[in-house]
Amino acid sequence: MIKHTTQSPPVPTLPSLKPVEYLTLREQVTVSVRNALMNGHFEPGQIITVKAISTMLGASVMPAREAMNRLIAEGSLELRANRSVMVPILSRQEFDEITDLRCFVEGLAAAQAVKLVKPEHIARLKELDVEMRAAVSTSDVDAFLDRNFQFHFLIYRLGASSFVLSIIEKLWVRVGPLIRLCLNESGFADSNRVHSQVILGLETKDSAMLRKAINADITGAAQTIRVAHNAAAT
Repeated sequence: MIKHTTQSPPVPTLPSLKPVEYLTLREQVTVSVRNALMNGHFEPGQIITVKAISTMLGASVMPAREAMNRLIAEGSLELRANRSVMVPILSRQEFDEITDLRCFVEGLAAAQAVKLVKPEHIARLKELDVEMRAAVSTSDVDAFLDRNFQFHFLIYRLGASSFVLSIIEKLWVRVGPLIRLCLNESGFADSNRVHSQVILGLETKDSAMLRKAINADITGAAQTIRVAHNAAAT
C-alpha cells in the first residue's frame, strides 16, 4: 500500500518593489518650508508664525504647527525665549564652518555624479543655465534662486547617497537665507561662469574640474555674502 503525503505548495518569492511614497500633510508642509529656507525665501532673523505658514500654503493650523515643531527640532528654525520662532542667524564662525563643509560634501557628491550622468541630465542642466541667465537679465531673483537650487540638486541627487544628500540639505537650510546677499552684479556673473564649468566637467567626465567648479561656486558666493554682511553691519 502506497502512503500519499500532502505537501504544501512552495511559497513564491515576492518581487523587489520600490516602496510607495506617501507624504502626510504635515510632511508636505515641512518639505515646503524647508525648500523655502534652502531657496532663500526667508531672511536671517525673520520671525515665522504658524498662521503665516498656514496662510502661505493654504494648510490648516495643525499641520503647520507640527511642521514648525519638526523644523525647530532639526535646527532649521529657532525657538526663542519669548516662544516666537525665528530663522537662525549664523555667526561668522558657523558660516565659515558650513562653507568648508559644503565644499567637501557637495564637491564629493558632484565628483561621484560623473559616473552616472546621462545626456538628458546634461540637457536639463543647460536648460536651467539658460533660465538662470534669463532671470538675471530681468532681475528676477526668485526665479534665479529656484533654478539654481534645481541645478545643484539635480547633480547631487545623481552622485550622493540618501545620507549624504540629507547632510547637503541641512547645510543649505542653514545658509539658504543668506544666499540673496550674494546676488549682486558680480555675483551673478561669477555664478554664470562657474555653472558653465560645472556643465563642462560633467560633459567631459572630469571629476577634478567639476569639484573645482563646485568649490569655486560655493567659496565665491560665501565671500560676496561676507562682504555684504559686513557692509550691512556698519
